[in-house]
This record gives sequence, structure tokens and C-alpha cells, in this order.
Amino acid sequence: MFALYPEHQFLVFCTPFNRGELDHDAAHVRYLTLRTHGFFQDMDRIAADERLDVLFRMYPMEDPPGFAFPVHKQIYLIPDNQHETFPEFFHPEDLRLRRLGFTRALGGAGAIGTISEFARKTLVDFPDTRCTDIFLMEPSLQVSHKGAEELSDSERAHIPRGDFFLFPANLWKHKNHRRVLEAFRLFRKRTRRDVTLILTGHPAGWQELSKPFADLPVVHLGFVRPEYLRALMERTRALVFFTLYEGFGIPLLEAFDAGAPVICSDTTSLPEVGGDAVLTCDPTDIEAMAALMERILADDALRKTLVERGKRRLSAYSWDRSAHNLVAACARVAALPASVPETAVPQPRQPLVSIVTPSFNQGRFLKRTIESVLTQSYPNIEYVVIDGGSNDESVEILKSYGDRFYWESTPDRGQADAINKGFARAKGEVLAYLNSDDVLLPGAIERVVKYFQDNPSCDLVYGNADYIDEHDKVIGAYRTADYSITRLLEDCMVCQPAAFWTRRIARKVGPFDDLLHYTMDYDYWLRIANAGGHISFLPEKLACSRLHPDTKTLSARGKIYKEIFKTCRKHAGYVHKSYYQGYWHHVIFEKYGRASRLLRLPPNLYATIGFLHHKWVHLPPYLKKVVAPAVSRRARRLAASLAAQRNRLFPPPPAPAVEPRPRVTGFLTDNWLEPKVSIPGKMRAPGQVLRMAGSPVVDVEMSVRAGDREIRTFEFKAREYRKITFLADEVGNGPIEILFSAFVEDSASRKLALLLEDTNIFTEHDV
Repeated sequence: MFALYPEHQFLVFCTPFNRGELDHDAAHVRYLTLRTHGFFQDMDRIAADERLDVLFRMYPMEDPPGFAFPVHKQIYLIPDNQHETFPEFFHPEDLRLRRLGFTRALGGAGAIGTISEFARKTLVDFPDTRCTDIFLMEPSLQVSHKGAEELSDSERAHIPRGDFFLFPANLWKHKNHRRVLEAFRLFRKRTRRDVTLILTGHPAGWQELSKPFADLPVVHLGFVRPEYLRALMERTRALVFFTLYEGFGIPLLEAFDAGAPVICSDTTSLPEVGGDAVLTCDPTDIEAMAALMERILADDALRKTLVERGKRRLSAYSWDRSAHNLVAACARVAALPASVPETAVPQPRQPLVSIVTPSFNQGRFLKRTIESVLTQSYPNIEYVVIDGGSNDESVEILKSYGDRFYWESTPDRGQADAINKGFARAKGEVLAYLNSDDVLLPGAIERVVKYFQDNPSCDLVYGNADYIDEHDKVIGAYRTADYSITRLLEDCMVCQPAAFWTRRIARKVGPFDDLLHYTMDYDYWLRIANAGGHISFLPEKLACSRLHPDTKTLSARGKIYKEIFKTCRKHAGYVHKSYYQGYWHHVIFEKYGRASRLLRLPPNLYATIGFLHHKWVHLPPYLKKVVAPAVSRRARRLAASLAAQRNRLFPPPPAPAVEPRPRVTGFLTDNWLEPKVSIPGKMRAPGQVLRMAGSPVVDVEMSVRAGDREIRTFEFKAREYRKITFLADEVGNGPIEILFSAFVEDSASRKLALLLEDTNIFTEHDV
């Protein structure tokens, strides 16, 4: 883009730790190296001073408070929406932050660029997307890698002499390493071929992952430089890329260019990128992956055909086309008004809320339930009533509403079956069900939708609720509480008519269990919790739950407790003592009979019986929790006594002090370097080019030292930007010292030697 459009002015906001990723020396491109702390505040101020037309953002994130650059004048690059497909692959806090950033970008950005047609479709179809300008800016092959003659001796030594497959991918969950290793083991068992599997990428987690596969010839090289990866691609029998999710898949293009055949997944963007130049299969099918490994190794003609097709496939992707598409998007966004009139400001999207009411012979309450939904202030509600073939006035009431909502009246298999029928036809993004004798309070849906908009990571939210009698009189409050899984297992503090959840979590946990007649809601909340759903409590009254003599929850208490016991054992492996005490309270105080009347005489007898019942049912785990720790304590005391006697005879050496992780010293938060900079040792790839760039206030000589050796010296002229480089091989993996021969003092008496603008010798995580 910089090369093709010299008539435009480009301003690049960067830090010292990423400037080198985008380096183009031209008069129409200016670089501003900002502080890592305060980056957005500085960028916002400069954007206003420079009167920027468009801001291009590399990835959505939550903006800091006060960031003022209009979102409708921003373009985001969103490579994929993986976290919504595999939320379980992300740490809950990372998932929350992603959803916040993505919701803002998809909801209000002027335009969004993405990297494949697959990724574009997922963004267009995503429920939170309001941006209508989503365009393609696909990557192409990176600058051609150098050949094997540039490799170091140690790099050559790690290239197997025989056949090998290559899998370049960080050890992230969606990269599917475990299944790939299982397929490789199956391939070797079937073929008896002496083939190695080479892995590259971030090695974090490899030690643990590799334990079950110690018998396999697998080598993990960690991070390798591009030239080395190119050499591996040129020599491999095939690129193996059976990942679960890819927004694009750059390794396919690299393999095509290097002449390596490719076997990969048949999912997400990979069939689109690979076209007819790849062999694909289901990445969860270990048999199929092993079969493709066997096939690609045995068929020379097939490999040759795939290599030829891969060379042709490269022409499908062009950096020029992506640059033109990005500049065209910039022009469209620049043409938007600088400030949007208030009437034109995109309002928070009003997602469709689907409410399902299951009903059977509840005619005397049904109208009040229906009216509580139809009179809600929120405008975008889909209402569905599933009647089980009532023989009271219910059908006449439903007919009286005409076509204001969908309803049907046919026999069903019970309440959960009716609920599932309703949700099978519902289209909403927010879901709930309201029994035909309960009611929503005015404004409830509006408050719930706002909560979901303010908290996009939330999967289920529940509020407070009152109990009402058959005449709508409030007779008590439901015992709600802040959510925790421990609290949910102690007592269902989620009031069902006041609970709302998202379609994404509904897809994950499936329909309600129609084998349950009383606790299908409690079972559903526990399934959401076990699926990793984000559950929140909204401390506002949203609904009323009706209690009357015919209420199912009052007329079948004994059966309800049996289902509760079954549900808790299924999802948690135990039942909390509170449910046993509740069961015995029901037996003693809610049943009639001579035994019940006698048991009421001793105070709190139900609690004692419930406690003993709980202990009796959970006896095996109780023994583990009580007896085992007692034995363990005795064993520890005996071991400690023996160890004390041994230490008296053979004193152990003093334990080494635990040193904190070393940090870079001599780097200041406003990017200045002091006269002496100490950089701790770290793994550095052989052949890696280390760089540093900046400008001093006065002429200065910079020397690089590794241990006692002076490696290089460089001259910097006052106020002149200079970039210097040297090879990682020269310094190895040990600590580095950088010394400057001169400096100036600022008003705070700080000694300033060089204003750092670019480096890869250390990162922001090292300072």
C-alpha cells in the first residue's frame, strides 16, 4: 500500500518493539514510536493534532477510557472469530476482553478487513455485526525465503537425513497437536516406515504434551527463522496441517512456494486457500489423517501433481490486490462525515429476544402471562406459546390474540418437550421461557438486553423475582444470590422466569432434558456451568413466580427432590446436605400422618436427620475426606521424624535462593536508554538478525558486549536516526550489555543516551 499510493500520507503508530515489523523508507510515510504505557492516549492526541481521516487498527481490543477517535472513522483488521466457535480454548478473561473488543468493532466500525471468504462470512453472519462494509484483504506469500546455503551448521544438523513430515504451528489448542501425533503413531504402525515428524513454533507445553508420545521420532525445534523454515519446507515429504480452525493458513502458501505437497484439514478456510492443490480430511478423524500420511508418502506421482498445482495456486493471492482493497476502504471511510448527526449515530442493536411459554390447562392464568410479554417496552420480541392440547379455555384465549404471536395446541410429552418445540422454531439471540402461570415485570426485557450489550461475554443472566399467589398478590421473594458454582449446587438460586441466556450457549448445551419433569431448568443451569458458560446475577426484579395449590412444584415435592438428587449426582457427583434437609423438612412438615406429627415435636429434627442421611449416602467420599487425611497426617509426622534424624546425621546443603526473573535494566518508560543497558540471557534463534534503532541527543559510540567480550561498536550522530544490526550467533543465548559513551541529563537528572525507536533484542515483556 505504501509503495502503490505515494500520493497519500501515512502515519504509523508503533512502539520500539514492533516498529521493525512495518518498515518502509519514504517521504509520505512517517513513524511515531510511542510509549507502551499511555500508547492510546498519545495516539488519540496526535490523531487530533494531525487531523487524521482514517485510523486502521490491527486487532479489536477494549479501548481505554477517554479514547475519543470516532469508531465510525476506524477500520479494523479481524482475521477470524475463532473465540466464538471454540470459546473453551480461551482463558475466561481473554474471552471476555475479546468479546468486548469485537462487539465494539463489529457494531460500529466504518469498515472491517478480513483475510478469507470464510472469515468474511463468519463476521457477516455473526449476530453482533452491524458494520455493513466488510471487505477482503487476503495475505499473500511473504518475501521469498533464502535457500539452504544460508543455514548455519547447527540448523543443518537438525534436518533429518531421511523422510520427514513438517508441522509448523504454535502449541495452541486449535492446532490439534494431540490428534496429529496420534495419527502419526497410527501411520507408523501401519507402514513401518522410518519417518520423522518435525514441529516448529512456540514450544510452551511441549514437555507435558509429548509424554504419551515418547516412543515416536518427533523433534520440536521451537521458533525458527524464516530461512530455516523455507529449507525445511524444501526437504519435507509433505506439510501436515490438520488444524481445527484457520482464518487463512499462510503455511499452505509457503509450502506451495517451496515445492512441498500439502495434506490438511477440510475445515474453515483451508479448502478455500488450498483449492485443488491439497488433500484434505476431517481433523478429528485420526484414521483419515493417518491414511493421508500413508498416501502422500507412497504416491510420487500424486506428490508431483500437488506441487505443480500449488505453484499455480500461488497466483490466486496478491499483495497488490489487498493493498488496493484497503485503500478503497480508507476512501469510503474518509468520505463519511467527521461527526455523525445524533439521529444517524448507530444505536445499540436490538437483538431478537425469543420467549417460549409451555402451557397445559392453565387458562385462568394464561392471559396474564401473555399480557406480561406483549406489554414489554422492548420492541424486538418473538413470542411462542406451545400448548399441550388443553381442554379448558386456553385455546380460546390463544385464538383471541390473532396473529400477534405464534401458538399451537397439540399433545406433547410434557413441559420440557413443549419448551424444546418452542425453541426449535425460535430465531432469537436471547432466549428464555415463561411458564403459563408466571409473569414478567414491566421493562424486564429491556434491562436484560442492556445487560447483555454491556457484558458481551455473559452467557446467562438471572435477576430477582417475587412469589405471587393466584390473585397476583406478592407473598414473598425468591432466594436469589450472586452466582458461584458452589452456591448453585447448594440451592438453585436462579429463578427460572427471571433467567435469560444466549443462543451461543444454547447451541453448546443442547435442548432441555425431556426425561425430567420438575428440574429441567436446574439441570440446564448446571449444564451451562459445566460447559464453561459465563453466568451473572442482575440484582433487579424481573419476574414473578406464581404459587398456588395446583402448582406443579407444590403438588409433587417428593418427586422433585428425587429429580434434584439425580440431577446433582449427574453433574457434580454429589448432593449438597441442604437438599437432604429440605427433603426431610418436606417429609416432616408438609406430609400428613401420625409419624410426621411425632417427628415435628423435637426442634430442628429434620436438619439432624437430613445431615445423617447426607452422610450415609455419601459415605465412601466421606471416608476419603476424613480418614485419608488422618492417615496422611500420621504418615507425614512419621516421615518428618525420620527426616529430622537423617538431617542430624547428614545435614543437607543450603537451598539456593530463588531468584526473581531477570529484567532489562537501563530502559525508561518513555523509550529512552540509559548509558548502560543490561539484557538478560534468552533463547535466540541461530542466524537471527538482532536490531536496534534510534537517535541520540549528542554524538555517541555504542558498544555491544557479551560476557567479557566486546562484540561490535557503532557510531551514532546527534539527532540522526540510525538502525544497526548484528547476528544472534555473535552473542549466543547469554546476557548482553549495551554501553554508550556519552549522554545528556534532563531536568529530572536522568541520564539519557539514546531514544529507542526500534529493537528486537528485548521485548516489552522483558522490561
